[in-house]
Amino acid sequence: MDTQHFQVIPLQNAVTHPVSVVGGKARNLSRCLDAGFTVPDGFVVPSDSYRDYVEKNRLRQTIDMEIYRKPFDDMRWEEIWDIALRIRSAFLKGVMPITLERAIREQLERWPETTRFAVRSSSPAEDSRESSYAGIHESYLNIEKEDVLRHVRLVWASLWSDRSLLYRQELTLDSSISAMAVLVQPMIEEPVSGLAFTADPATGKTDAVLVEVISGSLDKLVDNLVEPVRIRLDRESGIPQPGKTDTDELMKEADLILLCHHALALEGLLGVPVDIEWTGQGDRFTVLQVRPVTGLSKDENGERSWYLSLTPGRKKLLALTDRVEHELIPALEAEVQRFDENTESKRSGEELAARLDELGNSYRTWKKIYWDEFIPFAHGIRNFGTYYNDLVQPEDPYAFMQLLRSEDLLARIRDRQMQSLARQLRDNVPLQNVLETWSRSPEPIKGSAWLSEPDRPEIPAEFLRSLRTFMSTQLNLYYENTGLADDLRMLFGILASMARNPGNAPPVETADDPGKLEEQFLKAAGPARQDEAASWLRIGRLSWRLRDDDNILLGRLEHQLLQTMREAMAVLVEHGLLDAVGDRVVLEDWEALVDGLRNHTAVSLSPAPQAPVPTNRGRVQVRQLVGQPSSPGTATGKARVLRSLEEFREVVPGEILVFDAVQPQMTFVISLAGAIVERRGGMLVHSSIIARELGIPAVNGVSRATDLLRTGDLITVNGDLGLVIIGKPEFDLERMSDGG
Repeated sequence: MDTQHFQVIPLQNAVTHPVSVVGGKARNLSRCLDAGFTVPDGFVVPSDSYRDYVEKNRLRQTIDMEIYRKPFDDMRWEEIWDIALRIRSAFLKGVMPITLERAIREQLERWPETTRFAVRSSSPAEDSRESSYAGIHESYLNIEKEDVLRHVRLVWASLWSDRSLLYRQELTLDSSISAMAVLVQPMIEEPVSGLAFTADPATGKTDAVLVEVISGSLDKLVDNLVEPVRIRLDRESGIPQPGKTDTDELMKEADLILLCHHALALEGLLGVPVDIEWTGQGDRFTVLQVRPVTGLSKDENGERSWYLSLTPGRKKLLALTDRVEHELIPALEAEVQRFDENTESKRSGEELAARLDELGNSYRTWKKIYWDEFIPFAHGIRNFGTYYNDLVQPEDPYAFMQLLRSEDLLARIRDRQMQSLARQLRDNVPLQNVLETWSRSPEPIKGSAWLSEPDRPEIPAEFLRSLRTFMSTQLNLYYENTGLADDLRMLFGILASMARNPGNAPPVETADDPGKLEEQFLKAAGPARQDEAASWLRIGRLSWRLRDDDNILLGRLEHQLLQTMREAMAVLVEHGLLDAVGDRVVLEDWEALVDGLRNHTAVSLSPAPQAPVPTNRGRVQVRQLVGQPSSPGTATGKARVLRSLEEFREVVPGEILVFDAVQPQMTFVISLAGAIVERRGGMLVHSSIIARELGIPAVNGVSRATDLLRTGDLITVNGDLGLVIIGKPEFDLERMSDGG
């Protein structure tokens, strides 16, 4: 059938159109209507209307520019989220064709003004025998009539969401053929709702009908907000197995038997085992969605499933916010403080073994909490960013980051203290020269020995006190198998450089400061959504802070473990139970050291990881590298490729710093940078956060950045477009602005 003139299609007529036009979800429900099942009334915005919207707003060019910016397999999932956010923002800013907007509004007039709607995705690829796309594309519930048009745009944009792109990466990501239909239906309220499976989604067995039942609306079950009652129904009789259950308060046995009958009838209609979302019981049984049992339940890709777990809803994030803010972070801070206070000058072998055992088990516990709770919660920033952009629709899709800036980040506190030390040095050139000389020492300068030595006449007493306080409180960090205080040459070199060149200071707050932005944000939410918006802001701010603070706190615990391991190694070496060891240590060897101390047995340690060395193998002479826009602005300067902490002391203020990956433990050097280039990508990686706060141009997601760029190369960094130009700039776009 020729459907090019249809702006919208009544749901009852969707069965007469191909799946390519109305999508799998809408066509399945239309088939149910045609077969006599009760289905909420509604209409479909067909895939051709999506194409009209895309063409009218030139979105295909935007999509292609984003998804073909670099090879898809070369992108981290954080980069994919950034791409999806920019595409989503473009969809929200688009103008709806007048004829389509009129057709949708005319359909909506069929219902009273107080009606709430479900606006659901209905992709041609959804709910098929091959794949379900369950939970991949967006669906929105309880939407007011005046907000339906905006949510149609959001459903369209979800075709290019991070989840969709990751799910479809093995398929063709082609903007010319990809399309999305949208199903709009009024919300139905019934006392009970649930799911039904005519085959076990885990095993594929068809010996029973599996049912999950809750009181109230189905979204509470889909969002994992309530635990359902689970029932197995005999396929022949519909009677619960085994025997009578305790579900009478939700559904009577007669209603369960009828539910089983409906489920098997739907299986017969589609010709395959089905997964059904339903509401109502008895003669009020209503089909909300039906699809073949397939898709993610059979997906063995653990990484994909882990990624999808990083996008919980607001209620789950709020619960985790309370736990992280009031339980986990205070407990980790207390744990670090407890071990800091327990520092005896000399321990017996047994005392050392006991401390090492306690520290190692604490480290193991907190490492697991880091992976299981801190990392998923840190991605609450993304949820907040999406919420903010949907509500405010700013020109800059990353404007929400200005609301999250915090002077309380542990990394920023450390950086401010370094700036204070540099200011004390600024008018003391002889002292700068002393630090510079020490930074060039051929041998490492151990922090423990330096702190224990008597006062140094070449250093003013006040500065020495400040320096020692900083060293004891801010260098107690572990990074790259070493402690930051193990070699002070890096600190001395950076302080001397900072004193000679003030570098980048945080930009002066303007009309876009966080306080005014927060006021604008809450105003945009309106009275009805004030609490919701405030809770999202709380989630965003805490998860922003956690992205740095958890790494630093865990780094301090790792540092304590490292120091105790070295004490243990010295004892074991003294007793001939361990060969002499170098400075690089594998933390996971703590148990072997405990065993050696307690049993007086020889210890074999794991080979220590080697520091990366520049190879420049396979370097290609290129003019332009493409990455992700990370922090706006343009700067030109000489590259400084940094592969290890030892190289930090070589940084000259104003150089373009090139990293493989920036961790919170190393962000202090960024204040010296003219710009940042990083192999690891993502708007919310640490280099992006600190570069935006300091007003430094940055590009990340640059593949093989530390191989393709060499120290001394003249490069131009364009943080607006995500480009790195190698060589002398030839165009205005590449030139550094005055004072840039």
